[in-house]
Parts: sequence; C-alpha cells; structure tokens
Amino acid sequence: MKRLWIWLPVLIIAGGIFISSSIPYDKQNIQPLLRQYVDKDFFIRWFSWVNFMYGKKEISIANLGVPAFLEFFIRKGAHFMSYFVLGFLLSRVLRAFKLKGWRNALLALFLAVLYASSDELHQVFTASRNGMMLDVWLDGAGAACGILLSLWLFYQRYVSMHVRQRSKT
Repeated sequence: MKRLWIWLPVLIIAGGIFISSSIPYDKQNIQPLLRQYVDKDFFIRWFSWVNFMYGKKEISIANLGVPAFLEFFIRKGAHFMSYFVLGFLLSRVLRAFKLKGWRNALLALFLAVLYASSDELHQVFTASRNGMMLDVWLDGAGAACGILLSLWLFYQRYVSMHVRQRSKT
C-alpha cells in the first residue's frame, strides 16, 4: 500500500499539467495583467537586446511587445519547472522500487518525455493551443535537471549515512 501512495505526488503534478494544457490560451492569457503592472521602460532598457527564434517565432520585445515577451518566459519557465518537479518525483518513485543510478535516471527521463509528448499532442486538440516539439525538449531538460537533483540528494544521503556508520565502528 505504501508503494501506491508514493505515486500520489506524481499523479498530482501530471494532473496539474494535463488540466493546464486543457485550458484554451485565451483563458490563460496574462498579458493584460502584465500590461497593467509591469514597467515597460525597464524591460525595454534592459532586455531589448534579447532576440532569438523559438520554432518559427521571433522572440524579442521589438517583435512581441513587452507583455507577450514576458509571458513567453513565464510560460516556458512554467514548462521547465513543472517537468523539473515531475522528473524529481518520478526518480523518487523509481528508487522506491529499487531502481537506482543510471537505470533510474533513464527510465524517469523516458517517462517524463513520454508524458511531455502526450501533453503536446493533447494541446493540438485544445482550442487556441498548439503542440511544439521544442516544448517537449524544454520539458525533457526540466525533467533531466529534476532527476539529477534527486539522484544527487540520494547520493549525498547515502554517502553521509555510510560515513556515520563507519564512524560508529
């Protein structure tokens, strides 16, 4: 029964991602809020040099305007962080099933990227949303970072536990 409960945080994060990608863009648009509360001149002064392509879209203040530019980074940051947490939790769950090391990392990453792919496919069928392979890569990078943190924390705990055991003998 305990092994079933360990899946609950994974299911909560995956459910949150699914619900978020089910909401049409116009209901998630935060640009009006950003227009109201953000000092445009500050961002123009400090970030007008930022210019790159994301898919087929130029990401720059000159092309998008300050609110859309900021919203892009907020949305992509949410992608990265959601999958960071998902990767971390998947690694933790797999460790409970005695899967450690590189096997843990690869399976957790595979599961996170599989979920990211299904999420982007789901967005294709959601009004005013689209799925992007680049977002799957971003999600995978977030998951990989979460998995690495999980494995590093486990390793730190493992090492400190063995150091304490040796000092007792």
